[in-house]
Amino acid sequence: MHQIIGPAIEDLCAAFERGGYNPTPVIDIGVLIASADGTVDARERVLLDVFQALLETKLTPEVLDAVVSASLEVIEVAGAEARTRLVAAILHDCDAVEPGLRVALAIAFASEGLSDPERRVIDRIANAAGVSRARVDELVEEVRQHAPEGGPEYARATLVPQLPEP
Repeated sequence: MHQIIGPAIEDLCAAFERGGYNPTPVIDIGVLIASADGTVDARERVLLDVFQALLETKLTPEVLDAVVSASLEVIEVAGAEARTRLVAAILHDCDAVEPGLRVALAIAFASEGLSDPERRVIDRIANAAGVSRARVDELVEEVRQHAPEGGPEYARATLVPQLPEP
């Protein structure tokens, strides 16, 4: 799975930098997908350290947790639909819609597979950014081929790059 999400995160971060955005839309994508069913459970919060590793930040887990919590609060206040449109607009503005969709799909598959609510969020992002349903279906299949079996703990191991043993 890392061969899909690693380059997608790199592409997103580079696109955000070129566009003058900070990388928080990556967090928003993850939170929108994780909360698609109405809650973010403990299994989905396992993905917090995936964000930290993939974004190559120096944030402590506590700070990253605060960023995720802030994203959840914004989504609750503004509404998921409004935040989805904003994320889609940022992705479109940065010419980074497909990497954003790959990240969203990887997160969805990393939890318990792509659920109907997660697919609806992905479709909303894609629709708002002008991506066809056929292209989304292709991206779903691309990411599905790399989806791990075994739940979030196993997914975390496949999402985060493995370092060689010392």
